[in-house]
Amino acid sequence: MKHFDMGMVGSYDYRLVALSVFIAILASYAALDLAGRVACAQGRSRLRWLSGGAVAMGIGIWSMHYIGMLAFRLPVPVQYDWPTVLLSLLAAVFASAVALFVVSRRKMGPFRAMVGCIFMGSGIASMHYVGMSAMRFPGMCLYNSALVILSVVLAIVISLVALWLTFYLRDETTSGGWPKIISALTMGAAIPVMHYTGMAAARFVPAMSSPREMTHSISISLLGGVGISVVTFMVLGLVLLTSLSDRRLRVKALELESSEQRYRQSIETALDSFIGTDSNGIITDWNPQAQTTFGWSQSEAIGQSLYQTIVPEHHRGE
Repeated sequence: MKHFDMGMVGSYDYRLVALSVFIAILASYAALDLAGRVACAQGRSRLRWLSGGAVAMGIGIWSMHYIGMLAFRLPVPVQYDWPTVLLSLLAAVFASAVALFVVSRRKMGPFRAMVGCIFMGSGIASMHYVGMSAMRFPGMCLYNSALVILSVVLAIVISLVALWLTFYLRDETTSGGWPKIISALTMGAAIPVMHYTGMAAARFVPAMSSPREMTHSISISLLGGVGISVVTFMVLGLVLLTSLSDRRLRVKALELESSEQRYRQSIETALDSFIGTDSNGIITDWNPQAQTTFGWSQSEAIGQSLYQTIVPEHHRGE
């Protein structure tokens, strides 16, 4: 694949392109799954899900970006400035945190959706162009302004679609439901569109020497790209397993709560007296019929000794 007719001519490794798209799909599926967990959680648990989900999603989006960059081959050696790479990762985590925060709210009106997609899209675009600025090679990178603007607009539009799909599918109870899978495929295919549009906006011009500082530069080989992919799969897989376990625990908790409610209803409406005690004979349950039979109200009976409450005094010795 030709990149530009002028300047350095690059080509794409389509295997890595396909890998970047697959990672984007997996990250999108994780986002759909995480949104429901964040929305259900409260207090510190909500904060843990939000922060952990943002890191996992951010790693997924960032990994897709760098695999896509490694897929593009220039005829000169390319290294990356690792502090700038780290900054691009933080931008991806920020974009993911905004997305999860917006879709986990009880309501998402047009205004909140627009603000969320602008912040999320800007974060993704920032991640891309900050990551591009991390490139160190004997030359310089020039940009086509129209394509840069188009890539930012695409990032915002894609973010809006992603927020909308995630918000309305966050309550999907089945982890492998077709709506969630189709939505993940849609989002996962759309996210790389912004990346490769941004790549198309760049023109690489050769120079006698690199004008940039090379002190913190590192070389990322194909093996390094594989390592990034493996770590990303492990992180996203762990998040999905944790989310699945949490979902099952919540379902069991709801079933137990429903069972407890049926139990309470049966006890409260029973025609016979029902008294519950612990192992020491202290009353823990006292239904309305017990109140009628023995004359003690529930508040008076609970916490008292069964022996001293309902056994007549002249029979207690027996």
